[in-house]
Amino acid sequence: MTRTDTRPCPPAAPASDRAAGAPAPRQVRRAAEELARRLHAHACLPGPSAAPTAWPSDLALVGWLRRLTYAGLYAWAAEENVARRWIGGDIFHTRRVPDMPEFLSGVDLRRLAPHLVAPLLRRLSMTRAAPRGAGLAPAALAADAGRVSTHARTGRERCWGQPEQTPPLPATTVIPHVVHGIWLGRALPAANSFWANYGAAAAHYAGEVDFVLWTDIPRAQFDAARLTPPAPAGRSDPLAGVRDLLTWAEAHGIHLVSVFEVFHARAPMILHTPFALEMGRRSPQAFAAASDHLRVEVIYRFGGLYADGDLLFLPDAEGPPGKGPGGPEREEATSGNGAGYRLFQGRWPGRPDADGPTRLPALFDRVAASPHGFTLHVLTDRVVLNDVVLAPAGHPALALWVEGARYNYLRDQRVVFAAQEPAKPETPAVGEAATWTWAVTPIRTGRVHQWVLARLGISAAELVKPAPAVRGNSDLSWLPPVGGEAPIPCLDPDPLPTLIDCVSLLRWQQLSRGGDLALTAVAPLIRGLPDPDTAWTALLLAFPYLSADLGAVTSVTDRRRNQDKTLDVVVLPPEAEALLDRTAEPDVWFGSDAGTGREFWFLGECSAPARLREAAAR
Repeated sequence: MTRTDTRPCPPAAPASDRAAGAPAPRQVRRAAEELARRLHAHACLPGPSAAPTAWPSDLALVGWLRRLTYAGLYAWAAEENVARRWIGGDIFHTRRVPDMPEFLSGVDLRRLAPHLVAPLLRRLSMTRAAPRGAGLAPAALAADAGRVSTHARTGRERCWGQPEQTPPLPATTVIPHVVHGIWLGRALPAANSFWANYGAAAAHYAGEVDFVLWTDIPRAQFDAARLTPPAPAGRSDPLAGVRDLLTWAEAHGIHLVSVFEVFHARAPMILHTPFALEMGRRSPQAFAAASDHLRVEVIYRFGGLYADGDLLFLPDAEGPPGKGPGGPEREEATSGNGAGYRLFQGRWPGRPDADGPTRLPALFDRVAASPHGFTLHVLTDRVVLNDVVLAPAGHPALALWVEGARYNYLRDQRVVFAAQEPAKPETPAVGEAATWTWAVTPIRTGRVHQWVLARLGISAAELVKPAPAVRGNSDLSWLPPVGGEAPIPCLDPDPLPTLIDCVSLLRWQQLSRGGDLALTAVAPLIRGLPDPDTAWTALLLAFPYLSADLGAVTSVTDRRRNQDKTLDVVVLPPEAEALLDRTAEPDVWFGSDAGTGREFWFLGECSAPARLREAAAR
């Protein structure tokens, strides 16, 4: 259940307002106990480690990364320790890396020559049937080679502006003429500016640059959309969005590539665990965070240009009013996910610099020949965003980016978000209605590039500016409504998969928030189920057993300040509320060091001491 009000602080345990027609309390308890038993049956404590599944083989690179991050990087004992401590084991095996598709047997995706990247992705596109036979052999790919930009480097040029002990670039920098876009969670909707901008750019640069859309929609759905007719008029068509996406991609020559086919068990992401954690949250902000991880993994492996699809690629293209540089309702921001533009009441203070190449092929050429050999979305000499990443495969700066992103999941959230000061309830963040919206995803995943540039001593002024070949614009599609997160609909009639995701999220939050039971983190998932009362009760019945390897719960977070300053309260049904002891006085809890009494406001959310009652374990 959900309640939204404007009071500074509601009672710690508000009474339930069970919906009319909801199951009676005894029925809720019985159904919850059965659901909790099913959760127990699917769990395997402590579960496989969250340590990286992909380890670099270049010892010089690992040594350099250790100097810039932490000494235990890629030392098995240290990796196992920090992963168990901050992320926990995968007790439901939901973070397992997918098996390699049979058609990729014998294809080494981690050592692909740059001129073979485009032909490989063309053949893997789900706009066509899965490849067979020798179609992915190097000779077959070479016969259809993609365009590339090259630059020969000699002597100090190979150090890309870094000290001599830095891992060097190859003697020749080669960047494939491939633009990578990402859309996760559902089929790309036609109403999004991504649809128009990306499609127009792909058609405009046909034969010069390949455009790829990375998606988590499985190949089987595209095959079904291709081979079966639409539902009759007046009937629901579960494949309607997939059909539209397929038609759009075919019409514009865009390659639809599966994330989980390419990043498989024999060639996984280094960031697979953080990516899987974010995908399990299923919210727009979570998909944005997953995209932050995927973009750097894609460019690190294949090279090319990552660009948010709502960016502008053509000289005569214009963003919607107020949605990008020059619009009346944006301000510059050095943080953020997606395009990183922030809503405010004011104006964009000065248009971004646009002294780069006017066309994409020339932009690839200039970056390949640039001193650093890579670039980001440099708007001005002091504003850099992560919605553009252009580099050759294997660039050491991207290796550092990957490790910086991973490290943000291996620390206490109070350390990760240290720049955001805890605030009083009436002012949950200085100058903002809710810091949570603007801090959690941007700081954890959307600002890693700033840390990378700082560690490398590279200023924005030193990088190639991508405009006017690529210009700023954003739909801000990752933001929730100002009134709070909407329930996330569950399409599966069985609530068990959703509850498994909730347990995984709560375990991660308990570790990274000092024993906190972060109910706000899973509320949108629970509220999207047909029977939230039973789901909440089952979750709190099962969680003591399912978190036995993590230590005791010592606090609960159940309130969040929305962007419009209303308060979103997680109101538990009586059967679930009875499992929480809100009178507990643990010596140490999430807010015990803040000196704010029994309430601790952090990033626009309120935590208070609490324990799960012993009865919950029976």
